Amino acid sequence: VIENTVPAPDGARHIGREACVGLWSAIATQAGTRFDLEETFVAGERATIRWRYFMADGNSIRGVNLMRVAGGRIVEAMGYVKG
Repeated sequence: VIENTVPAPDGARHIGREACVGLWSAIATQAGTRFDLEETFVAGERATIRWRYFMADGNSIRGVNLMRVAGGRIVEAMGYVKG
């Protein structure tokens, strides 16, 4: 399950491997964009990842993902942005 950051205020919910991989692939392959990791904190099955996303136009936005892992796989990811 992924809850991404758009549309505001709650984001869209994506369920299942195919939907989640499709969303991340679309984000990760956008030309001229990148994510910079700012901090990662792991506690058991949970992780908090602070990041900064740079868009193709040079603007950026900061956010955080709250992740849950089970059996070595990400099973839940909820994204939030400053805004």
